[in-house]
Amino acid sequence: MSDEEVEILSDPGSVGTELEDVEEYELPEGLSYVGQAAGEALNSQHLKYRNVCWNVTHGTVVGDLAQTPPGIYWKDEQINEDLENCHSDYFPELMGEVISRATEWVDFTSLGAPTGKFLESIAKALKNLSDSGTSVTVRFLTGNIVGMPTDNNELLQQLTTFPGYELPEDTNIRLWVGSWRKGLSWNHSKIIAVDGKYLFQGGHNVWDPHYLQKNPVRDVSMEAEGQVTQDGHVFANRMWRYIIRKDQQYWEMKDKPGWVPTIRKGRISVKRFPREADDYPPLYEASDPVPLPDAMAEGKLPMITIGRYGSLHFPDDTANPSDSAIVAMLKSAQKSIKMSLQDLGPLAVPPPLGPKAIPTGVWPKDYLREIASAIYERGVDVHICLSNPNSIPADLSMTDANYGNGWSCEDVASEIVKAIQEHFPDAEEDRLTGLVGVNLRVAYLRGSCGDMDWQERGKAGNHAKFFIVDDIAYYVGSQNLYIANLAEWGIIVDSEEQTQKVLDEYWNKLWGSSFEDVAEEERDCNVDNVLAGRELDRNPMDASEYTDEELEAMLLAQQGSGMGGPKGVLTVWLKRAKNLRDADGAGGGSSDSYVKLRIVDENGRTVCHTHQSKVMTDGGANPHWNEQFTFEGLAAPCSYTLKLSVLDKDSLFGLDGKVADWLALEDKLGAASVDLGTLSNTRTFQDMELVIADGWFVDSTISIGLNTHGGWGN
Repeated sequence: MSDEEVEILSDPGSVGTELEDVEEYELPEGLSYVGQAAGEALNSQHLKYRNVCWNVTHGTVVGDLAQTPPGIYWKDEQINEDLENCHSDYFPELMGEVISRATEWVDFTSLGAPTGKFLESIAKALKNLSDSGTSVTVRFLTGNIVGMPTDNNELLQQLTTFPGYELPEDTNIRLWVGSWRKGLSWNHSKIIAVDGKYLFQGGHNVWDPHYLQKNPVRDVSMEAEGQVTQDGHVFANRMWRYIIRKDQQYWEMKDKPGWVPTIRKGRISVKRFPREADDYPPLYEASDPVPLPDAMAEGKLPMITIGRYGSLHFPDDTANPSDSAIVAMLKSAQKSIKMSLQDLGPLAVPPPLGPKAIPTGVWPKDYLREIASAIYERGVDVHICLSNPNSIPADLSMTDANYGNGWSCEDVASEIVKAIQEHFPDAEEDRLTGLVGVNLRVAYLRGSCGDMDWQERGKAGNHAKFFIVDDIAYYVGSQNLYIANLAEWGIIVDSEEQTQKVLDEYWNKLWGSSFEDVAEEERDCNVDNVLAGRELDRNPMDASEYTDEELEAMLLAQQGSGMGGPKGVLTVWLKRAKNLRDADGAGGGSSDSYVKLRIVDENGRTVCHTHQSKVMTDGGANPHWNEQFTFEGLAAPCSYTLKLSVLDKDSLFGLDGKVADWLALEDKLGAASVDLGTLSNTRTFQDMELVIADGWFVDSTISIGLNTHGGWGN
């Protein structure tokens, strides 16, 4: 068996293993030298992923760049108390309007579940589709962040029963809600693709308090029409394929022998509406493309869609095409690079203990190398606008939202200068000094400073993933330029005319507000500080070198950034049982034992998703499960109790909760509970053997391990 076949069997849904045989591809005419550079990198390094997560295509940009808050709030207008909760209402309404155009198909991908006005607009759009009587496939996909999982049962209920927009059971639409995580990869793309015709994508999450209330984080997305939309559907296909295959594998593994380990390093979920819908959604089938030259003759713009799947890629050496395209764009720059980003550095332990990179955090060396080379070799002007460190919108806490990874503008500029010295060791100090503040300018994003718009600091949170090269091509999408191995997607719009339009709509206002209109003595990059900062080592230390205070600060930063973290997470390692009684009695064979695990509050109410182990058919008195289960999103874990019920397959008929406890009282093979308030705050498993049933001569026991991941406990 080949390595590729082993990979498919061990991890169904991996992208790349079945894509070896591809035809040679010649880039079409019509691209600028920036687009050509990106296309050549994709074609030479990632050919097998063409029409999977990258493509040279075309389309039409619709309207202005979609900004929140709108562009008038850079200088012309201010967000005051009267506008606190309505300054950006147009944005969720626009998203809902795009969805409402569907006659056949809707793909929606986002980091997390929608809230507030975003949820209402989407629910209203689904109701409109249902009322139209048209049969529409709707695939709604989110990430499953560690510590912030998507409850797809709850999301499905919210989408289908939103007050005033309830969907009838006999609706013609078919809705699937899915989410996935593999290791530390999950979906981070933000796509609305409709009927292969209408597209809305960019950097926006769908969280009301972050965007629609006071101190809103700045972000940009774009609307487009045409063939480019098909690539959004196709990109979603691969993630849905992974969800489907992993879900099928989960049910298949329940019939595997008990000695086969089934530790779950990922998490997937898929739900459907209405009940008679198929278990899984169909895959989108793209139509034949119109060649780029023909489309350009009809007024369409060249576009390159670029994406990455993170840990879903296999093998690693050809993974993540969008990374290569971004490097190539930066390398092609001859005049200017303009960037609006959340950050360039890895997640950091925040001040006053930091900034220090968290363990495993690394600076993006490939991007820094090309930025450094552009500045030093070609005299390119590099302007970077970053989020103010640790920006928290609305009245949220640091664990709810945290925009900016903790680095100052001077930190980022110092790392770029260090990259110049690394790749050009003969660089003279006088020349480096001249480059900083002339070719290299870094600033925090500043908004209107209205009463409800970051007035105290005059600086704002930035969540954009946007950059322009030589004022002839630009990128809008979901991919940050700091390292995070997530699934991302975005578009390179390769048109000088369209780029000039975006400069006027967005960049010139942003840079004017954040840099040009700021008094020199108030700007965010002091040349002397930048050069002195080269002595600082901002790379991560070993985890053992951090103090307890630094580790706690790091965990808070992880939780607020959306990068994941052990906020309210408990992993249960279900190992084995001993001395179980024979529930089937004489002549009935041994018990088909399995375990149900649930967490309850002080009133006995189940607080999160219930887990169930595989069934050990004829497992005997001493079954070995060797499975791990993760409970996430526990609001107050130390006040909860873990309940384990060891059952025979035929005894409960699928019932759950207190009714199941009562009905199964005589049929249980045993039960035990653990007061989670007794657990220690540690990153290692805390092993315990629990008595689940008293016996005449020996007790029945179950062996488990519990891990709080250092996020909570005593």
